[in-house]
Amino acid sequence: MLETQETISIPVAYVEIFVMMLGAFIIGYTGATFYERFKNKKTKTKEEEDIHLLKKEIQELKEENEQQNRKLTYRKDRMDQEYEQVNFQKRAFSEEVLTKKTDAIATKINFERIGYASIEIKDDLQKITGIGPYTETKLNDLGIYTFSQISNFSDEDIATITKLIKFFPDRIKNDHWVSKAQQLKFEASQQSDTSDDVKKKMTKV
Repeated sequence: MLETQETISIPVAYVEIFVMMLGAFIIGYTGATFYERFKNKKTKTKEEEDIHLLKKEIQELKEENEQQNRKLTYRKDRMDQEYEQVNFQKRAFSEEVLTKKTDAIATKINFERIGYASIEIKDDLQKITGIGPYTETKLNDLGIYTFSQISNFSDEDIATITKLIKFFPDRIKNDHWVSKAQQLKFEASQQSDTSDDVKKKMTKV
């Protein structure tokens, strides 16, 4: 009887061990499955957060870029407007001088005293402080092209020119147009005399 009982108890022990191992396997597998799912979920959540942050940064960069473009567009528009305004004023002044007010200007400026000139013999008036491209164009439109003419300006001429080119009062005097023109005229004459002397010497040789 004892041998029979021992023989029967052995398979039961194996079954118990098998059941225990199977339970451990199931528990381990289930735990691993849940852990993987939890890990994947956590990773997915982290990835979604990263994607959200990236989208937010991209949106902020786009908004910043749009603001910069708007600023650049605004500046360009302002510059274009100013450029068009200057050109308009320039055209308007030139047309006014060349058409309607030519005779009036001729009577206001004493060319008999300051001298007549033309574009063919014009000097670079921008060498005089306070005369830029726009002001030089205005002076040319009035018939003033040379240092010699400006050097002959009287107070009356200065007042007339100031009004005609719409300068600030005393601007011409403060920038010393007359004295600077006299200096440039003298320098030009000196260069001319030197050039003539050189030509004479070359001719004699």
